[in-house]
Amino acid sequence: MTAKIRSAAGLALPVVFVLIWSSGYLVGSIGAHAGPPLGLLAWRFVIAFAVLATISLATRAPWPSAPRTYLHLLAIGILLQTVQFATLYLALGMGVPAGLSSLILSACPLVVGAAAVPLFGERLAGAQWLGLALGLAGVGISLTEKLAGGGKLAGYALVALALAGFAAGTLYQKAAGLKVDLRTGTTVQLFGAMVTTIPLALLHGGMHLPLTFPALGSLVWLATVNSIGSFTLLFILLRMRGGGAATSLLYLVPPVTALLGVPILGQSVGWSVFAGMAVSGVGVVLVLRGGRRTQEERTTDEEDAARTAEPARSRARDVPVRHYARSANR
Repeated sequence: MTAKIRSAAGLALPVVFVLIWSSGYLVGSIGAHAGPPLGLLAWRFVIAFAVLATISLATRAPWPSAPRTYLHLLAIGILLQTVQFATLYLALGMGVPAGLSSLILSACPLVVGAAAVPLFGERLAGAQWLGLALGLAGVGISLTEKLAGGGKLAGYALVALALAGFAAGTLYQKAAGLKVDLRTGTTVQLFGAMVTTIPLALLHGGMHLPLTFPALGSLVWLATVNSIGSFTLLFILLRMRGGGAATSLLYLVPPVTALLGVPILGQSVGWSVFAGMAVSGVGVVLVLRGGRRTQEERTTDEEDAARTAEPARSRARDVPVRHYARSANR
């Protein structure tokens, strides 16, 4: 029964992750038009930090003991939360199309997958590289009807910085190899995002949000479901799979966002969305299957090495015994 539950959870987690991550673009679009974008972001981090800190204290979750661990968590939180979202929100305010921003950020799996090879010694099979390429191609296909529009050069530079923050935070999270509780670890990361975003918000639009349902409703959703739920799922997937395999799911976010945008934002969807979803889906399957095979091969290699080493250890233990027996006979 336990194996079946784990198998079901392994299939459900990617689906839930894609849906929650996609909702961030939809709800964020609503909230960004209802009040100052960075003010919304700052309050999002304040509420998320307060909620998760309360949960951590109420459930007596273990806190990190080493000061160095706190420094790692703060740095990861600033990269994943502040750098990624603050620069993205500013770029959208400069006129960069949301679809194009989503496409650029969806290149994160390529960056993470390529960087993980020299940094962590991860082995990506040919099928996995093909899957990454198909995933990016699928995103491009699904957004072909949405990429028209301008935007200042500085805005595109900010989106590139958002991509760099996202990829760097993901790689840092994996490189640090922190064995911390997800509740307290994410709380520390949100604290780092909060204290760095509030000054940015005060310098750009202020912290005042209108007391309207779109502003407050989007704030509650972004603070709880996205800031806490989506990143918790991301960290779980990073522990279960390699960096490239986990983040490859982000290829499905733009087409899923486009589909959900029909009933929520009243946006239209063309044939390209469905074609892109199909191509991205094939790419994700190739990456995930390749990741499982790589892990199985690694486990098999470790087991073979252990079996090979065991007879050698046995012979080493037997040598003194045989030597003592020969000495006694003499």
